[in-house]
Amino acid sequence: MVEKTSEAFIVVAIAAAPPLVAAGPPGWVVLGVLVAATAIVSAAEIMKADEDADDIFADDEPTGIQSCPEESCSDKTSPAEGKDKYRELPENPDDLLDDGYEETTHPKAQKKGIRTFHNPKTGDEVEFHKRRPNETGWKAKDHWHRYNPNTTGKRDLYLDKNGNPVPKGSDESHIEPGK
Repeated sequence: MVEKTSEAFIVVAIAAAPPLVAAGPPGWVVLGVLVAATAIVSAAEIMKADEDADDIFADDEPTGIQSCPEESCSDKTSPAEGKDKYRELPENPDDLLDDGYEETTHPKAQKKGIRTFHNPKTGDEVEFHKRRPNETGWKAKDHWHRYNPNTTGKRDLYLDKNGNPVPKGSDESHIEPGK
């Protein structure tokens, strides 16, 4: 529907141009306003399409962080204890509290079964999502998200279980407890 708005402005501008030009200076002003409005509406549509494309067509290989080699990320360490290594995320989120993490959960999020934790020493920030009965997919499973400290947007918002940047909503952004 938005695309039709731009097309309508263009059709009106083309159809109205000859009589407005013939009308002299007052017609020229009206034609100028019509052309400016067409440009603004078209630019807004292009910006909207660009935002939609970012959400739909995320980059396969987000940049901004160097990938962590598979073999160096498998043990249970935090980023400070091993340069590119990430701690295995537990079944019970409360276990993080014993490891120096602080809970930073917003009360509204907690009502939805979401808990957030931050390690002030390492900067690691993770979010636990409690499974929801009668749901499907990842909502039906307990899972974690690890935030990318070097994110540039939705395309590299999270880190996968190996510390590689991944897009928001991707399967790789969901980390099963114990992984």
